[in-house]
Amino acid sequence: MLKSLLNIIKAFRLLSPKNKNLNSEEEFYSAFNAMKSGVWIIDKEQRILKSNKAAERLFNQNNVEIIGKKCWKIVHGTDQPIKECPLLKAGQSLQQESMELQINDRWFEVVVDPILDSCGKPSKYIHIITDITDSKMAAAELSVQSQRIKTFFNSINDAIFIHPLKQEGFEPFVEVNDIACKRYGYTHDELMKLSAPDITARPDVNGHAAPDCRKTLLEKRQLVFETSHIKKSGETFPVEINSNIFHQNGKPYILAVVRDITNRKIAEKELRKSEQAFRNLFDNHTAVKLIIDPDTGRIVSANKAAGDFYGWPCTTLTQMNINQINIKPPDEIKKLMENAKIQERILFNFQHRLADGSIRDVEVFSSGVEINGRQYLHSIIHDITEQKKAAKDMEELRIQNWHLKKQESLSRMAGAIAHHFNNHLMGIMGNLELSLKSIDRGDSPLKNITKSMQTAQNAAKINGLMLTYLGKNTLGKMQIDMSKVCSMTLPLLRASLPVNIVLEADFPAQGPMVYGNENQIQQLVTNLVTNAAESYPKKGTIYLNVKVVFATDIPKKYRFPVDWQPDHDDYACITVADFGYGIEAQNIEKIFDPFFSTKATGRGLDLPVVLGIAQANNGVITVESKLGEGSTFRFFTPVVAQSNSQ
Repeated sequence: MLKSLLNIIKAFRLLSPKNKNLNSEEEFYSAFNAMKSGVWIIDKEQRILKSNKAAERLFNQNNVEIIGKKCWKIVHGTDQPIKECPLLKAGQSLQQESMELQINDRWFEVVVDPILDSCGKPSKYIHIITDITDSKMAAAELSVQSQRIKTFFNSINDAIFIHPLKQEGFEPFVEVNDIACKRYGYTHDELMKLSAPDITARPDVNGHAAPDCRKTLLEKRQLVFETSHIKKSGETFPVEINSNIFHQNGKPYILAVVRDITNRKIAEKELRKSEQAFRNLFDNHTAVKLIIDPDTGRIVSANKAAGDFYGWPCTTLTQMNINQINIKPPDEIKKLMENAKIQERILFNFQHRLADGSIRDVEVFSSGVEINGRQYLHSIIHDITEQKKAAKDMEELRIQNWHLKKQESLSRMAGAIAHHFNNHLMGIMGNLELSLKSIDRGDSPLKNITKSMQTAQNAAKINGLMLTYLGKNTLGKMQIDMSKVCSMTLPLLRASLPVNIVLEADFPAQGPMVYGNENQIQQLVTNLVTNAAESYPKKGTIYLNVKVVFATDIPKKYRFPVDWQPDHDDYACITVADFGYGIEAQNIEKIFDPFFSTKATGRGLDLPVVLGIAQANNGVITVESKLGEGSTFRFFTPVVAQSNSQ
């Protein structure tokens, strides 16, 4: 623009009133006023001779107000030129001078060009003032953006290199970031004198020559590859290079982001070692092991022990699905695998089919394991077929032993019953025989008949106790207050105990309420207290109490009947405890057998009757005893609401 203007000015300067080419002057003025920048022609006394339309608009003054004024009066509103005034400098330097200045909130560029006369002295000046606010703001924004880019460029933790892309050969880098300088050990100036081959190792860390990927990069525009680089110190290290092509001013450049992957390579090496160790442990372990995909059931891997156990080669097993081995329905297997996938560890008992068609009982311990980012099940399989068979045999032996014990108990009970009834029958028969002789002599048989009746009643009593033991006496049940029933029994109990035995009782004022037979409950308490008294050789104390307990508090060990299970939440508990002889562990399971007793004074039916009463009243008896430390018997029966009277 300036060159064109000067050419026009020079042409205009040659014009004179004598020149007939007036059209040139008109054309000049037309161009002069059409310029977007404000233009003045200033004489050598720094007065404005000519002003175009743009200058009038720029300073909001017409030609009359501008012509003849000093330029600094119009531009700055001052009587003196400003420091570094380009008009004064152009008069001294005899060449173009310029400056940028800010007026209010706008920025302007002022360019002054001297027009020299034939003596080489300024005769006029061309003064051009252009509003550069928009370009100034754009430049400032560009500077800010450039600074941001530079900050980002240097904040990246990977080395960045920019160099021109050529078909052949390499040119020095045109830019590198701070991390590149730090990582490679060069200063910025040193690194800017190098090119890509100067920092590339040959061969690379894998023993191969570093690749020249320019052709591939031109085709794909982006390329990621691994190689090795050399630091200034000569140290070689592995890198991953992510290269991209971009263009600037029509020229192609490569932006290479270089990441130091030394730690990753070390981690990969360690991972390979770990995987190899796992593989060796997996393959050579004596336990049967399978790796299973829980989503599909596919067997991913099988060790040598698995091949030996199942009878298929490992290569065949890894082409099979767990559904071909596990005999459970596929839907059930899938559900179980989903549970195993969620939980850290889980234990299963399955039946697995072998290659020969036989079925084996197995115990499977499965836990989640991650392989290549996917979740699998690591399953350890134990063959428990023989163990289960042994357990079954043990159970059969236990049942046989139980039957033998019961047979022994029944034999003992049958012998005792026969003995008791034989004694009573002999007494009845003897008294009846004496009665007949008395009649023959004419004497009264009443005395002998009465003795026969008493003996028959004793036999009937034994029969009743046996029925109670069997739990057959269930008549006369009603809602009763357990504490009240026990309290009513206390006077008779204390009167019947030896003088050296103390009975201490602890009952609630009222309740608990139970549904049962009052006489049977009193009989149960009497038998337990009598049994406790007989455990003391000379003197001792018996403790009797009543309370309410939760079903979960009822002991599970030495519970009689052994198959009893609670069906209520709350239970009334009668406890009878002593610190006498105690019971040997091997005898605890026998004490409720009829006519079994370790005491010389034992009658053989006290505790069996207690068990029968417990069964008849929907209850259970528990025993805790240690030889030499005493015994604790507890009777539990369900608590009922008081309103539920029968």
